[in-house]
Amino acid sequence: MITGYQELLDWQRRACRQRQGRTVLDLEADSLHRYRERLCLIQYADEQGVEIIDPLALSDEMQPFCEWLAGAEVWMHGADYDMTLLLNAYGVLPHLILDTQIAARLLGHEQFGLAALVEHYFGITLSKKNQKADWGRRPISPDMEQYAQGDVIYMLKMADLMVDKLKALGRYDWFLESCEFNMMRARRRKHVARALWRIKGSGKLGRRGLAALRQLWRWREAEAEVIDRPPFMVCLNEDLLRWSEQIQNFNPVTPLPHGPSLRIAHFRRALREIFSMDEEEYPLLLTRKRKTIPLHPESVIDSLLEKRDAVAAELGIEPALVASRAQLEQTSFTKYDASPEGLMRWQRRLLGLPC
Repeated sequence: MITGYQELLDWQRRACRQRQGRTVLDLEADSLHRYRERLCLIQYADEQGVEIIDPLALSDEMQPFCEWLAGAEVWMHGADYDMTLLLNAYGVLPHLILDTQIAARLLGHEQFGLAALVEHYFGITLSKKNQKADWGRRPISPDMEQYAQGDVIYMLKMADLMVDKLKALGRYDWFLESCEFNMMRARRRKHVARALWRIKGSGKLGRRGLAALRQLWRWREAEAEVIDRPPFMVCLNEDLLRWSEQIQNFNPVTPLPHGPSLRIAHFRRALREIFSMDEEEYPLLLTRKRKTIPLHPESVIDSLLEKRDAVAAELGIEPALVASRAQLEQTSFTKYDASPEGLMRWQRRLLGLPC
């Protein structure tokens, strides 16, 4: 495991000698065990084998990794979360991430998790024992290290098999465009400001309920930070929504039946703060932005959905991969839309839309 700066420089020289698209990355974090998640492990593989980098040991000495990363084309699997980790930790992404999960979906795999694909292509069963392990603990046990290596050791061979199939089916260009599109959306998510307390389900609340939700969300964050645990270990989002709805409807609210007495006292204080608020302090309801209004009549969308389903069935892939209903509702049918909500060129061509 690479834990020192000189070792990292030696690794950087090795990584820079590799051809583009002939390296693999995977990441492990401790989001299930800490309030503020950390990038805890970086698994790297090339045709010479596997190396594991310990970013916790290297701390602020990760510049050689970042320099290599910014110009690299790497293979990853299901990279959405990993892209968020890299952007939060270092503010940089690879030049291009070639995602085997995207490749698997374009090939029509119904199960596209890494373990399922490794079993499909190589007949090897990957252990899931350490899937939820605390990767922030040191030292890392031998079986955790073995698990970490398993996430990257088969990837290049699997990628080669997938690329051959994608090219044979005429879908490799779809794959490249989809990978680039996925990275564009990740960068956009990083720069879109949003009120984190507006959790899924909050749209059904009125202004009083939203005021309660905001205050209770802040209470949960504070409690989670004190114990250095993820917020869901204090209470679930469903609890926050239920309490907020009860407050909105002027019904009695009781805390969860478990938990330290100090946490319950803080909960009751949050309730008092909610009840003492003036209506002018309540959050505003979010109005639907114009772009969320469908651009086309329902009959036009239904016709395209029928065409989409027929195309997907012929190709043997998921209909939503060809186009989701939301994409069709927001897509301009007269010219190519390069926004993250639009359709990619290969999708438009399949549907007979202008590119």
